[in-house]
Amino acid sequence: MSIFTEALERTDGKTLILSNGSKWAGQDPDDIQTLLDVLETDVLDPTFEQYHCYRPYPFEPMLRVGRNESIFQPWLGASTFSGNFLTVSHVFNVISKDPGVVEALTEAIKKNMASEKYQQNAYERYAGWYYAETCEGWRLVSPKEADDIRAGTVSKLSYPRNYETMKTAVLKGPRFDTEVRRKAS
Repeated sequence: MSIFTEALERTDGKTLILSNGSKWAGQDPDDIQTLLDVLETDVLDPTFEQYHCYRPYPFEPMLRVGRNESIFQPWLGASTFSGNFLTVSHVFNVISKDPGVVEALTEAIKKNMASEKYQQNAYERYAGWYYAETCEGWRLVSPKEADDIRAGTVSKLSYPRNYETMKTAVLKGPRFDTEVRRKAS
């Protein structure tokens, strides 16, 4: 049985919790409130910011893995949240079309990312990086990737695994502004 199928057996019809918490195989994931509690006390791992900027992104399994199964249909376009924490293992992967859950997770993640500890760790990892918007949502791109986007030199040769995403990338600005860089120096 797949994680998705297991989540379907537990869903309230509005939210799928594929993973939430550090669990052994076969254990049910934690509920949304537990994730919200952890977001209040523990710092998110900035590593995951590179892939989706900790913004909800649409659930589109047919685009990502070529799946066209009917079980995915009701969830298409639902908001997806995923990540982990810096000092505690509490991986989460949640798909929701419940406006209350989407709003609560979005706000809790924003608040967590605004913390000094998160920003310090993110700066150490992403100083000089840029936000880009792609066909798969927001992501962080390295200085070299930003240069390629600006110059229009994104090619299948230079980006063999993610060309389809990178060819749609539009730079939105630096991850850190010059004021933050000056303070960190």
